[in-house]
Amino acid sequence: MSLDLAPSHKSGLPLASPLIAGGGAFGFADEYASLVDFSRFGAFITNPITLRPRTPANGQRVLPFPGGALIHTGLPNPGLPAALRDYGRKWATMGIPIILHLAATTVEDVIDSMKLLERNETVLGVEIGFRDDERLADAEAMLRAAAQNARQPIIVSAPFARALAFSRLAEKAGAQALTVSAPPRGTLRHGGEWVTGRLYGASHFPQALNLVREVKTQTALPIIGAGGVHSRSDVEALLAAGATAVQIDSVVWVNPALVNG
Repeated sequence: MSLDLAPSHKSGLPLASPLIAGGGAFGFADEYASLVDFSRFGAFITNPITLRPRTPANGQRVLPFPGGALIHTGLPNPGLPAALRDYGRKWATMGIPIILHLAATTVEDVIDSMKLLERNETVLGVEIGFRDDERLADAEAMLRAAAQNARQPIIVSAPFARALAFSRLAEKAGAQALTVSAPPRGTLRHGGEWVTGRLYGASHFPQALNLVREVKTQTALPIIGAGGVHSRSDVEALLAAGATAVQIDSVVWVNPALVNG
């Protein structure tokens, strides 16, 4: 099965499979190569990367709950220049398209990031993520900067609670595709402290499926369905709901063999 995730872009983004490894679950490159056959995927999306390096958040935690886990990290990463230097060769040998997830911060940082990626032949797409509380006007400015300065197709990772608004914004600002959605945020009590982070796990799937169905009625952009996919039937349901491709994330932590099946 072959498909184009960015048919409106001059270079497109052809995938040999609708399955995409990503969602912040697979690392920055081939960390799961001993467990996962990456040739089964149509593309690989990196962990979030910012223009400048970021260190882990204080009290970095993984807190399990029935049906999933809360992940609190602070998006640690080496920064885009170092990531291109350190992971570029690995990306080139993975055999599938690489989509770099850029955590958007400012318009200036987005423009500088696009300039760094302009001459990169390995990264074939850029997925842009936003803070859940990002002002729509600021998000639009960053998206327009990305679309105007990027060589690669732009994919918008919509915040879970604002997926409909961001789907309309993505189309307006010149993006080529939409991820529905970024993991939702939640809070747990641990050791007498409140811990807030992203929620991953199979319990999230019914919400993710419902969201894809809703967004599909509001946009003509290709959709990457994402959230709690832990079975082949989950993949089939998202495709039936209108997703062009399906992002796999937390299942690799609990049952990597399922990816290879």
